[in-house]
Amino acid sequence: MSGAKRNSDTLNTVGIVVVGICGAVLVYVSITALQAFYANDSSDIQTMADYGGQDTPVKNLKAAQMGAINEYGPNAAPTAPKAGEPAKAQTYHMAITDAKKLVIDPKADPANLIPVLGRSDKSSVLPIYGRPKVIPGATPGPGSGSGSGSATGSAAEPPTTPTGTDAGSGSATAAGSGSAAKGNGP
Repeated sequence: MSGAKRNSDTLNTVGIVVVGICGAVLVYVSITALQAFYANDSSDIQTMADYGGQDTPVKNLKAAQMGAINEYGPNAAPTAPKAGEPAKAQTYHMAITDAKKLVIDPKADPANLIPVLGRSDKSSVLPIYGRPKVIPGATPGPGSGSGSGSATGSAAEPPTTPTGTDAGSGSATAAGSGSAAKGNGP
């Protein structure tokens, strides 16, 4: 046979390996991209299928509260008073921005945090560790007394003993009630 010399019949293994690796990488990248696309596209549907809108009441409540925080108006009407109780007054609410302006700055005057009750600059308990011990002769503030809650008692009366008997009367009394008569011994 005559003619030009032929190349040898050997495979180009380097080219085949390079094309195979590039094809495998391309298939892997395309599969990953399609999964990410469909996962992103169906995430809302999957979330609704998994949880069934359990957060809807919370979102609705928060939206209603955020809407009401900047409004003015009356609060719910007070209930009818029971027999012997005074009628309750109607209350109102205001916008949070205006309410923040009315808040007292505790750094300015820490002794006057409750202006209705007045300054709180006198201690009524001893500054010691453990249970609070009342300073002798200190008058308790409003709402801090114990007993039956009647207003007839006096802060100047001596405290009763732990058994509930007054030292001079011999009759059992509730602490702070002021119902024991002094000097009515047996």
